Formats: sequence, structure tokens, C-alpha cells
Amino acid sequence: MFDITESPFKSISILYRKSHIWLNNSCVPYGLTAAQAVVILIVCDFGVLTQDEITKRLALDKSVIAKTVTKLAESGFLTRATNAKDKRTYDIVPTEKSRQVYPFIKEQIALSFQRMTQQMTQSEREEFQRLLALAAQAAISLEDEM
Repeated sequence: MFDITESPFKSISILYRKSHIWLNNSCVPYGLTAAQAVVILIVCDFGVLTQDEITKRLALDKSVIAKTVTKLAESGFLTRATNAKDKRTYDIVPTEKSRQVYPFIKEQIALSFQRMTQQMTQSEREEFQRLLALAAQAAISLEDEM
């Protein structure tokens, strides 16, 4: 029998799926998906981002971000304005509706992290978070080189 802990890739896949399910379920009352919630989170964190910056920060496909931003703009969570320096680029700005849901999204993400690390001590949880960030940064760096 195969032990799940033998495969880091399977573990990452499970954590990704479960965290998305948890976030999807908790965001239903706001009419949001997990993917939309993460875009709101990052735009609220930075105040103004271009679609390209969102794409790079989340390491997602441009078309996925474009569709997500369009849907969020239609739903009143984001506004899209032409960038003053580059007319081909849009600045994405959170609306009051986003700012109101932002604390809830942060709380749900923290709860998801708490769920997935419930068997860890506080110091293990902090080390796990540090290592996850380090691995994500390494993956992004490798992508930039390609």
C-alpha cells in the first residue's frame, strides 16, 4: 500500500484541493469562488495592480486572470481603469464591496491553514509556512528563468 507521505507532490495536491474546497464553500454567501477570493485578496493587499502583476504574483495564466477580473468587475468587486503610463494595460482597483469582504477572506484563509496544520505545534506551523513560502519563491524564480 502506498503511503501519501511518501510523495510530496501528492501532499501538495491534496492541500491545494482541500484549501480550495474550504474557501469555495465559505465564500458561497458572497457569490465568490476561491479563485475570485484570492484575486480580491491580492488586489486589496496592494491597492492597485495591473492584470499582468496579478498574473505574476499568483503564477496563473493571463487568460484565467482576465476572465476572473472581468467577472469580479461585473459583480462590483473590482474596477478596471486604463493605466496612465501604458494605455494597453489596465489598473485593477478594489471597490468598497471588496474592502468589506477582504477581512472575511483573510479569516477564511487563516482558518484553512489552521485546519491543514492542526496536528502541528505552533513552531512547526511557523516553520511549515516559512518553507512553503521558500518553495513557492523558488518555483516562481525558475519560471522567470524559462
